[in-house]
Amino acid sequence: MITIKNDKLKAEIRSPHDDLEQLGTRYCHGGYIWQIYDGGGRPLMSGPHYPDPKPAPFDGQGMPEAFKSPELIQPCKWDIDCGDDYAVMSTQQQSIKLRREVRIVDNRIESITTVENISDDDVPILWFSHPFFPLNASLTCGKITPPIINLPDNAGYYVDDDGMITMKSDYPWPKGLFQPIDIRTEKLSFEIRHPAAGQLILSPDYNVAKCPIWANKNTFSFEPFIERTIRPRETTSWMIALIAAN
Repeated sequence: MITIKNDKLKAEIRSPHDDLEQLGTRYCHGGYIWQIYDGGGRPLMSGPHYPDPKPAPFDGQGMPEAFKSPELIQPCKWDIDCGDDYAVMSTQQQSIKLRREVRIVDNRIESITTVENISDDDVPILWFSHPFFPLNASLTCGKITPPIINLPDNAGYYVDDDGMITMKSDYPWPKGLFQPIDIRTEKLSFEIRHPAAGQLILSPDYNVAKCPIWANKNTFSFEPFIERTIRPRETTSWMIALIAAN
């Protein structure tokens, strides 16, 4: 495990070389944020099996990111550079160079991804962040700004009077529920009601292409997707930040 910190936050990041038994085949191995702690040492993230210390790798925990690329399904060789408050991990594959940065800046965790197309063909990018948050007593998940266009009729979620997407208490949550949400394709902000920290803000700097929600009896997650096509010899970059507001 790799640890970075400042006086307000600490993050544990899985090593893409030493922690393969916990990394699985779904999430990008470089820059995999396993847990985040506030200044009081309280864990901020959860997971489908949390607090199991060895959850099923496919399900994971923390704030992983998934990169739909056949080149990155198998373990890669990563170059790693770490400091007190940052970790940078880079790899090169057949068609891309990938750089993953995790940095702590004041009360923010910033996860930055840079992809360079080193091939002669277009490279489609489909990427999403999958942060797992703990449940609170009211089962409120969070509010999306600008507001969602539509939450389709479904068995497990509704929007309360404050605009919060909320889990229905009578749904059988041990089996979990995946639910697409109709959103505006633009930059969105996610307000999270956290049982320990009070409030967290999840802030992507990219236009969110789609954003389902998933929850079970231990956790819930917004999944903001990015979709891009990278031209030959072109480089693109994006960031998602988690802000401890209180």
